[in-house]
Amino acid sequence: MNIRIILVEPEHEGNIGSIARLMMNFGFSELFIVKPKVKLRDETRAYASHAQEIITEAVIVNDINTALTGVNYIIGTTSISAKKPGNLLRTAITPEELAKILFFIKGKVALLFGRESKGLSNKELSKCDIVVSIPSNPKYRTLNIASASALIFYELWKSKNTKQRGYVEESNPQNRERLAELFDKILEINSLPTHKKRLTSKAFKNIIARAFISKREATLIIGALRQTIQKLSSSS
Repeated sequence: MNIRIILVEPEHEGNIGSIARLMMNFGFSELFIVKPKVKLRDETRAYASHAQEIITEAVIVNDINTALTGVNYIIGTTSISAKKPGNLLRTAITPEELAKILFFIKGKVALLFGRESKGLSNKELSKCDIVVSIPSNPKYRTLNIASASALIFYELWKSKNTKQRGYVEESNPQNRERLAELFDKILEINSLPTHKKRLTSKAFKNIIARAFISKREATLIIGALRQTIQKLSSSS
Protein backbone atom coordinates (compact mmCIF):
# COMPACT_ATOMS: atom_id res chain seq x y z
CA MET A 1 0.00 0.00 0.00
CA ASN A 2 1.35 3.38 -1.06
CA ILE A 3 -0.27 5.73 1.43
CA ARG A 4 0.22 9.44 2.06
CA ILE A 5 -1.00 10.72 5.42
CA ILE A 6 -2.43 14.25 5.21
CA LEU A 7 -3.21 16.36 8.28
CA VAL A 8 -5.49 19.27 7.46
CA GLU A 9 -4.85 22.35 9.62
CA PRO A 10 -3.77 20.45 12.77
CA GLU A 11 -4.05 22.54 15.92
CA HIS A 12 -1.80 20.80 18.47
CA GLU A 13 1.90 19.97 18.30
CA GLY A 14 1.46 16.86 20.44
CA ASN A 15 -1.03 15.31 18.02
CA ILE A 16 1.26 15.89 15.04
CA GLY A 17 4.13 14.23 16.89
CA SER A 18 1.95 11.36 18.10
CA ILE A 19 0.68 10.65 14.59
CA ALA A 20 4.27 10.66 13.28
CA ARG A 21 5.18 8.10 15.94
CA LEU A 22 2.17 5.95 15.02
CA MET A 23 3.12 6.18 11.36
CA MET A 24 6.51 4.76 12.25
CA ASN A 25 4.87 2.03 14.38
CA PHE A 26 2.72 0.86 11.49
CA GLY A 27 5.04 1.34 8.54
CA PHE A 28 3.96 4.66 7.01
CA SER A 29 6.44 7.40 6.17
CA GLU A 30 4.90 10.05 3.92
CA LEU A 31 3.38 12.95 5.86
CA PHE A 32 1.84 16.10 4.37
CA ILE A 33 0.54 18.89 6.59
CA VAL A 34 -1.89 21.50 5.24
CA LYS A 35 -1.66 24.94 6.88
CA PRO A 36 -0.72 23.79 10.41
CA LYS A 37 -1.96 26.10 13.17
CA VAL A 38 1.21 25.47 15.15
CA LYS A 39 4.91 25.22 14.38
CA LEU A 40 6.64 21.86 14.49
CA ARG A 41 8.95 22.46 17.43
CA ASP A 42 10.12 20.76 20.63
CA GLU A 43 6.72 19.38 21.69
CA THR A 44 6.13 17.85 18.27
CA ARG A 45 9.51 16.13 18.33
CA ALA A 46 9.07 14.95 21.91
CA TYR A 47 5.79 13.23 21.07
CA ALA A 48 7.25 11.82 17.87
CA SER A 49 9.96 10.03 19.90
CA HIS A 50 11.95 7.87 17.44
CA ALA A 51 9.98 9.10 14.41
CA GLN A 52 12.07 12.26 14.03
CA GLU A 53 12.74 11.49 10.37
CA ILE A 54 9.01 11.67 9.56
CA ILE A 55 8.77 15.11 11.18
CA THR A 56 11.92 16.35 9.43
CA GLU A 57 10.72 15.18 6.02
CA ALA A 58 7.07 16.25 6.47
CA VAL A 59 5.85 18.38 3.55
CA ILE A 60 4.01 21.53 4.64
CA VAL A 61 1.67 23.04 2.04
CA ASN A 62 -0.82 25.89 1.93
CA ASP A 63 -3.81 24.13 0.38
CA ILE A 64 -5.33 20.68 0.22
CA ASN A 65 -5.15 20.43 -3.57
CA THR A 66 -1.35 20.67 -3.43
CA ALA A 67 -1.28 17.91 -0.81
CA LEU A 68 -3.36 15.72 -3.14
CA THR A 69 -1.05 16.10 -6.14
CA GLY A 70 -0.21 12.69 -7.61
CA VAL A 71 -2.88 10.86 -5.61
CA ASN A 72 -5.11 8.18 -7.17
CA TYR A 73 -7.59 7.63 -4.31
CA ILE A 74 -8.65 9.96 -1.52
CA ILE A 75 -9.86 8.59 1.81
CA GLY A 76 -11.44 11.02 4.27
CA THR A 77 -12.10 10.46 7.96
CA THR A 78 -15.01 11.69 10.05
CA SER A 79 -16.61 11.07 13.43
CA ILE A 80 -19.93 12.34 12.05
CA SER A 81 -21.18 9.58 9.79
CA ALA A 82 -24.50 9.72 7.94
CA LYS A 83 -27.58 9.44 10.15
CA LYS A 84 -29.95 9.43 7.19
CA PRO A 85 -29.70 7.49 3.89
CA GLY A 86 -29.84 10.75 1.96
CA ASN A 87 -26.57 12.06 3.43
CA LEU A 88 -24.31 10.56 0.77
CA LEU A 89 -21.42 12.87 1.64
CA ARG A 90 -20.94 11.18 5.00
CA THR A 91 -21.86 7.62 4.05
CA ALA A 92 -18.91 5.87 5.69
CA ILE A 93 -17.25 2.49 5.96
CA THR A 94 -15.28 1.15 8.93
CA PRO A 95 -11.45 0.99 9.08
CA GLU A 96 -11.69 -2.81 8.84
CA GLU A 97 -13.77 -2.58 5.66
CA LEU A 98 -11.33 -0.05 4.22
CA ALA A 99 -8.35 -2.32 4.91
CA LYS A 100 -9.96 -5.25 3.09
CA ILE A 101 -10.32 -3.38 -0.18
CA LEU A 102 -7.35 -1.03 0.03
CA PHE A 103 -4.95 -3.97 -0.12
CA PHE A 104 -5.62 -4.43 -3.84
CA ILE A 105 -4.98 -0.80 -4.81
CA LYS A 106 -1.58 -0.19 -6.39
CA GLY A 107 -1.71 3.59 -6.86
CA LYS A 108 -1.08 6.42 -4.42
CA VAL A 109 -3.73 6.70 -1.68
CA ALA A 110 -4.23 9.79 0.47
CA LEU A 111 -5.62 9.38 3.99
CA LEU A 112 -6.98 12.68 5.30
CA PHE A 113 -7.41 13.68 8.95
CA GLY A 114 -9.19 16.92 9.77
CA ARG A 115 -8.86 19.57 12.43
CA GLU A 116 -9.08 18.52 16.08
CA SER A 117 -11.86 21.05 16.70
CA LYS A 118 -14.15 20.38 13.73
CA GLY A 119 -12.71 17.70 11.46
CA LEU A 120 -12.91 17.90 7.67
CA SER A 121 -15.36 20.32 6.08
CA ASN A 122 -18.11 19.17 3.73
CA LYS A 123 -16.17 20.72 0.85
CA GLU A 124 -13.09 18.67 1.79
CA LEU A 125 -15.14 15.50 2.19
CA SER A 126 -16.63 16.06 -1.26
CA LYS A 127 -13.13 15.55 -2.69
CA CYS A 128 -12.93 12.09 -1.11
CA ASP A 129 -13.64 8.85 -2.93
CA ILE A 130 -14.40 7.07 0.36
CA VAL A 131 -15.15 8.25 3.88
CA VAL A 132 -14.13 6.22 6.94
CA SER A 133 -15.66 6.45 10.40
CA ILE A 134 -14.76 4.52 13.55
CA PRO A 135 -17.78 2.97 15.32
CA SER A 136 -17.94 4.29 18.88
CA ASN A 137 -20.34 5.27 21.66
CA PRO A 138 -23.19 7.28 20.05
CA LYS A 139 -23.23 9.51 23.13
CA TYR A 140 -19.65 10.58 22.46
CA ARG A 141 -18.48 9.70 18.98
CA THR A 142 -15.42 11.92 18.61
CA LEU A 143 -12.02 10.34 19.20
CA ASN A 144 -8.78 12.19 19.69
CA ILE A 145 -7.15 12.46 16.25
CA ALA A 146 -4.10 10.46 17.31
CA SER A 147 -6.30 7.71 18.77
CA ALA A 148 -8.36 7.60 15.59
CA SER A 149 -5.25 7.39 13.42
CA ALA A 150 -3.91 4.53 15.57
CA LEU A 151 -7.04 2.44 14.97
CA ILE A 152 -7.00 3.06 11.22
CA PHE A 153 -3.25 2.49 10.89
CA TYR A 154 -3.55 -0.77 12.80
CA GLU A 155 -6.26 -2.14 10.50
CA LEU A 156 -4.22 -1.19 7.43
CA TRP A 157 -1.11 -2.77 8.94
CA LYS A 158 -2.99 -6.01 9.59
CA SER A 159 -4.20 -6.12 5.99
CA LYS A 160 -0.75 -5.31 4.61
CA ASN A 161 0.83 -8.13 6.55
CA THR A 162 -1.83 -10.74 5.85
CA LYS A 163 -0.85 -13.08 3.03
CA GLN A 164 -3.51 -12.40 0.44
CA ARG A 165 -3.32 -13.49 -3.18
CA GLY A 166 -4.42 -12.12 -6.47
CA TYR A 167 -3.73 -9.07 -8.57
CA VAL A 168 -6.16 -6.63 -10.08
CA GLU A 169 -5.04 -3.93 -12.49
CA GLU A 170 -6.86 -0.97 -11.05
CA SER A 171 -8.73 1.64 -13.00
CA ASN A 172 -7.04 5.03 -13.13
CA PRO A 173 -8.57 8.37 -12.07
CA GLN A 174 -9.23 9.28 -15.71
CA ASN A 175 -11.34 6.14 -16.20
CA ARG A 176 -13.35 6.87 -13.07
CA GLU A 177 -13.89 10.47 -14.17
CA ARG A 178 -15.01 9.26 -17.59
CA LEU A 179 -17.47 6.85 -15.97
CA ALA A 180 -18.91 9.69 -13.90
CA GLU A 181 -19.16 11.99 -16.94
CA LEU A 182 -21.01 9.37 -19.00
CA PHE A 183 -23.36 8.56 -16.14
CA ASP A 184 -24.11 12.28 -15.70
CA LYS A 185 -24.96 12.51 -19.42
CA ILE A 186 -27.52 9.74 -18.95
CA LEU A 187 -29.01 11.68 -16.05
CA GLU A 188 -29.22 14.75 -18.28
CA ILE A 189 -30.96 12.80 -21.05
CA ASN A 190 -33.47 11.44 -18.53
CA SER A 191 -34.23 15.01 -17.40
CA LEU A 192 -34.03 14.28 -13.69
CA PRO A 193 -34.74 17.18 -11.33
CA THR A 194 -31.54 19.01 -10.32
CA HIS A 195 -31.49 17.81 -6.70
CA LYS A 196 -32.11 14.18 -7.68
CA LYS A 197 -29.46 14.39 -10.41
CA ARG A 198 -26.92 15.68 -7.91
CA LEU A 199 -27.70 12.96 -5.35
CA THR A 200 -27.77 10.19 -7.96
CA SER A 201 -24.47 11.34 -9.42
CA LYS A 202 -22.87 11.32 -5.96
CA ALA A 203 -24.34 7.86 -5.25
CA PHE A 204 -22.80 6.50 -8.46
CA LYS A 205 -19.39 7.98 -7.60
CA ASN A 206 -19.59 6.48 -4.10
CA ILE A 207 -20.31 3.03 -5.52
CA ILE A 208 -17.47 3.22 -8.03
CA ALA A 209 -15.03 4.34 -5.34
CA ARG A 210 -16.02 1.67 -2.83
CA ALA A 211 -15.93 -1.04 -5.48
CA PHE A 212 -12.32 -0.28 -6.52
CA ILE A 213 -13.13 -1.50 -10.02
CA SER A 214 -10.41 -2.86 -12.28
CA LYS A 215 -9.21 -1.23 -15.50
CA ARG A 216 -10.94 -3.94 -17.52
CA GLU A 217 -14.23 -3.46 -15.65
CA ALA A 218 -14.06 0.30 -16.14
CA THR A 219 -13.41 -0.10 -19.88
CA LEU A 220 -16.39 -2.44 -20.32
CA ILE A 221 -18.75 -0.16 -18.38
CA ILE A 222 -17.56 2.92 -20.27
CA GLY A 223 -18.35 1.14 -23.54
CA ALA A 224 -21.80 0.13 -22.34
CA LEU A 225 -22.60 3.65 -21.14
CA ARG A 226 -21.50 5.14 -24.45
CA GLN A 227 -23.83 2.79 -26.37
CA THR A 228 -26.67 3.59 -23.97
CA ILE A 229 -26.18 7.33 -24.53
CA GLN A 230 -26.16 6.85 -28.30
CA LYS A 231 -29.41 4.88 -28.25
CA LEU A 232 -31.11 7.28 -25.84
CA SER A 233 -30.00 10.27 -27.93
CA SER A 234 -31.18 8.74 -31.22
CA SER A 235 -34.58 7.82 -29.79
CA SER A 236 -35.27 11.25 -28.28
